[in-house]
Amino acid sequence: MRAPTRYNLWSFLPIAAGACWLAAGEGIGLLFTMLPGALLLGAGMALLFMPGDVRIPRMMAVGGILGLLLAPFFWAFDDGALLAALLSAGSLVLSGREGLRLMPNTPGVPPPPEDLKTYARAALDEALLGYFSGTASVPAGQLAEDSIRTLKAQREAIERLGFDRKPAALHGAPEAPEHVVWHNRSLFGMNYRSLHFDSEFVPHAELPGADAWKRFDASRQTAAWVFEHEEGEDRPWLLCVHGYRMGHPAMDFSLFPPRVLHEKYGLNLLMPVLPLHGMRRSGRITGSEFLDGDLGDLLHAECQTLWDLRRHVAWLRARGARRIGALGFSLGGYNTALLAQHEALDFAIAGIPVADLAGVLWPNLPDLHQRYFAHLGAEPDLLRAALQPVSPLAYAPVIPQSRRFIFGGLADRLVPPAEVARLAAHWAIEPTWYPGGHVTFRGSGVVTRELRRAMEVAEWPSA
Repeated sequence: MRAPTRYNLWSFLPIAAGACWLAAGEGIGLLFTMLPGALLLGAGMALLFMPGDVRIPRMMAVGGILGLLLAPFFWAFDDGALLAALLSAGSLVLSGREGLRLMPNTPGVPPPPEDLKTYARAALDEALLGYFSGTASVPAGQLAEDSIRTLKAQREAIERLGFDRKPAALHGAPEAPEHVVWHNRSLFGMNYRSLHFDSEFVPHAELPGADAWKRFDASRQTAAWVFEHEEGEDRPWLLCVHGYRMGHPAMDFSLFPPRVLHEKYGLNLLMPVLPLHGMRRSGRITGSEFLDGDLGDLLHAECQTLWDLRRHVAWLRARGARRIGALGFSLGGYNTALLAQHEALDFAIAGIPVADLAGVLWPNLPDLHQRYFAHLGAEPDLLRAALQPVSPLAYAPVIPQSRRFIFGGLADRLVPPAEVARLAAHWAIEPTWYPGGHVTFRGSGVVTRELRRAMEVAEWPSA
């Protein structure tokens, strides 16, 4: 983290960009230019007079992207639109720079590069954080009180039942499903199948919030995307665990490209959809109520996620699969690490993984909510204690040390490098670092390198 200065003169860049957009709109056009204009102007003023708030670069990044998206529609009508677009682009890059300046240094982790490319990559993370913050449902009023009451009751029940000392005792080993449903599908010229079966997950009756979790009807049936070679040879299976707000085929295929993993590397792919995501969602937005909404649901969401992933592994083994590895990103990295505590897979690759959900979620709550939760007697340690049975830091993986792999981004603004380093220390391995952010890891080549390392250690055939 950089030492603060009294005034940040770079703040005049978003101030000018915001002023240009507000001046560019006339009549009905003002309805479109007002949003990027207000976001950029507000972020610039806040950066000038109230530096240090993590929400400033997020607001600036969202305003910068909106300005760039809006500019082509105004070039034909306003000569100032080009200037506004250039200022928006500069503001977007500045948001990445300011976000990285707020990131604390982590011992043993190299600092991110200080160049425009790195700032631009971090800016995309800031924009995504702004989107998550703007669409998240944060409990308030009676819902907040009920959430905190549930968390306190969960902590007490976990301690009483001993799940804080022996988390594995909470998680039963699911059996392979006896009845599955297949559907043939096609997307982007790729043929695949969707797999469905009943989850059969039942939350522990003595854990508070168990009855409330049962309201999520759509998550009672699993969903997964399957790419399987037709040849009779025993192909290895890669379990691909997606991140937060994903679970749609188009999103998941961009994250785990079948043309590379399936066609080039010759792997069979199984991409489970996490609870409350994709077609298993409960609201309009995929992932809604998994990391936001009622905080008392998160323990059960993670318990079912682990159960469903293990049930997919059991299904693969029941079909005769002998070689199974796991690859997950972000929230998927967290759940890959969690799975590695229970299943003796050939390898586990945790990419840009969250290690401590409480440590990541709590600082991103609005300040007013943090103070309100503190007034109710809640703090990050309360959520951390409630999530102890589903923490990848609770105990060691059953996978051998040589078959554990972790990578993280030095400029990652969603999952700070400290999170990656913490999980790597728990796994007793050295993480692999790349210079980019959370959104741009696919362009770094780190996934290919780590996957090839894992396949070599597991003695999988290399295409």
